[in-house]
Amino acid sequence: MKFTKFATSSLISGLLLGLFSCIDNDYDLNKDINLEISVGGNLSLPIGKTDTIRLSRMIEEGDVLHVIDGKYVINKADNISENIDAIDPVVIDDFAPDFKPYTRRFETQTGEIPDIPGLEVPDIEVEFEADIHTTENFNINTEIPTEVKAVKSIKVTDNNGQTLHTTLDITISGMPVFLPRLYLVGVELKFPQVLDFDIEASNEIVRDGSSIFISKTVELSQGSGKISIPITVYGFSNPIVENGTLILTDEIAINGKIYADKQTVGADDLENTTINIQPNLTLPTPQIRVDKVAGTIVPNVDINTSVSLSDLPDFLKEEGTALEVKDLSLGLSVQNPIEAPISTKFRISPLNENGDVVNDNVVSLALKIAGGQKSDFTITKNSPEITSGSLTALLHTIPDKIDIEVTEVEVESENDDQAISLGKNDYNINIDYNINVPLEFENLRIFYNDTIEDLSSDLADITDKVKHLEISAVVDNAIPVDLTLSVEPRNEAGEIISGITLPESVKIEAAPNGNGTIQSTAVKITIKEERDKALQELDKLSIKIEGVNSDGNNDVTLRPDQFIVVRMSAKLPDGAQMDLDDL
Repeated sequence: MKFTKFATSSLISGLLLGLFSCIDNDYDLNKDINLEISVGGNLSLPIGKTDTIRLSRMIEEGDVLHVIDGKYVINKADNISENIDAIDPVVIDDFAPDFKPYTRRFETQTGEIPDIPGLEVPDIEVEFEADIHTTENFNINTEIPTEVKAVKSIKVTDNNGQTLHTTLDITISGMPVFLPRLYLVGVELKFPQVLDFDIEASNEIVRDGSSIFISKTVELSQGSGKISIPITVYGFSNPIVENGTLILTDEIAINGKIYADKQTVGADDLENTTINIQPNLTLPTPQIRVDKVAGTIVPNVDINTSVSLSDLPDFLKEEGTALEVKDLSLGLSVQNPIEAPISTKFRISPLNENGDVVNDNVVSLALKIAGGQKSDFTITKNSPEITSGSLTALLHTIPDKIDIEVTEVEVESENDDQAISLGKNDYNINIDYNINVPLEFENLRIFYNDTIEDLSSDLADITDKVKHLEISAVVDNAIPVDLTLSVEPRNEAGEIISGITLPESVKIEAAPNGNGTIQSTAVKITIKEERDKALQELDKLSIKIEGVNSDGNNDVTLRPDQFIVVRMSAKLPDGAQMDLDDL
C-alpha cells in the first residue's frame, strides 16, 4: 500500500502569495520601513479533493493475490509429484524343509485302499502295504523391512523374479530288483495353512484345502523309483511376524501307504522287506525372493512444497496485524499409485523468513486415498479431515510462506491382491493442490506504518511564518473498515519533536459491507507550534493507520473497486507573519 505525500508547502505558500499579489511594486519599501506584516487571522481557503483512491491502486495482483468475481482472493494452484522410497527387497535362504530319509517295513495288507474323490484308483489286488507317514518343519526366520508394520500376505518368486515352480519328489529305494512297480494310492501331502500354493489337478493329483492327495504308480528300476509332484508356491497368508522377523516353523506332512500288487509278488516275496523313502522339495533357485507384501506398510516419503506469500500487500503483513478470515479452502487431488488404499498425513505450517512457525498453529490432515485411483478433497475450516490446528488461523498473521508436507503414507491392504512391491522405486504420488482464500474477514485488525520524509526542504519557506494550521476534511469512505490515523512529527534524525501539538488520532468511519454505500466522515487536523521554532525542525511525519471492522460488522470483504475520496480546506487561525522582501 502506498501513500502519496501531499504538497502542504505548495498549498500554504501559494495561498499566502496570492494574498499579496496586489502590492504595488513602485513603492520603495526598503528604507526605514518595517516590512514584516501579519496576514490572515482565521484565513480559510478550499484546497480541493484527492483523486478517487481505489484499493486497486493500493493492492496489486501478483502470483498469489488475484481478483476473482470482483473480490480479492489469495489463490495458488500447483502440483507436487514425488516417488515413495523403495522398500528393500527380502531374500529367504532356507525355504525348503530338510526331509530326512526314513525306512518302513512292508506288512500284509490289513485294510481297504482309500477312495479319494477325483483320484483314479488302480485295478490291483493288494498283498502288502507299507506306512510312509513322516513330517518335517519349515525353518524360515527372516528379517523384513522396518517399513512393514503388519502382514496380511506375502507373495514370493524364485530369486530371478519368476513364478516359484517347485517339485515335491518322493524317491523309493531298497526294493527287490524283480519288483516292477509300487502304488501310492490316496497319499496325503499336507502343507501348512499359511502356505499359498496350487497344483495342476488331474486324476492322479487333487487338492483339498491345504492338502494334496496323490494316486500314482511308481515304476521301479533296479529296486528304485521316483515320482514328482509339481507345485506352484505363491506365498504366505497371515504369516507370523514377530519383532520385524518373518517366522514359519509349521509342519509339512506325508500321510498314507504304498502298496504292492499281488500279481507281481509271491506270498513270501516281501515278507520282512523294508522300503527306503526320501522326500525332497526341489526349488528352481536356492533362494526365494519376497516380491510383494499386503498388510500395513509405512514407506519413507519426502514430499513437500512451499507456497510463497511474499507478494501480498505490505499492510497485511505489518506487525500487530490480525486477520480472522471467514474461510480458507484447500483443494487436494491425490493420485494413489498403489493398488491398496493409503492413509496419508499432511502437515501445513505457516513459516516466517527464518523458517519458524508463526501463529503457534500447525494444521494436520488425515486423508484416506482409494487404491489405484485419484481421490479429491476440499478442506475447509470445519472439515473432518483436520486432526489438529486451525485452517483459518494459518493466516492470523500473514506468514512469508506456507509449507505443505506429506508426513506419512500408510498402506492398508484390504485383501491379498492389494500388495506393494518390494524394491520398486517408481511408486509416484501425484498431488494437485489449490489454496483459495477470499479476503473476507469475520474480524480484521490491520496496521500500516509509513513515513512522509524530507518535509524540511518543502516547508523551509513557511515554517518560520506559520504557527497554527488547521486542515478540515470530509472523507468519503467506501471501504468497510474503520480507519484510525495517527501522526507523529519527527526531525531529520527521526526523533519525535517536542513543542508541536497534533491530534492524537483521527477516526474515519467504515462503510457498510457489500452494498456500495459511502460513509462520509468530517475530520479536523490541527497543527500548532507550542515551542518557538519547533516547526522549523519538522522533517518527517510518521503515519500509523489502524483498520478494524466496526462493531457489529463481522463480514468484511475487500474489493478492488472500494475507494476513499478526501475533500480538504486549510485555515490559518492566527494568520501568518510575512516579510514583504520575501515576496
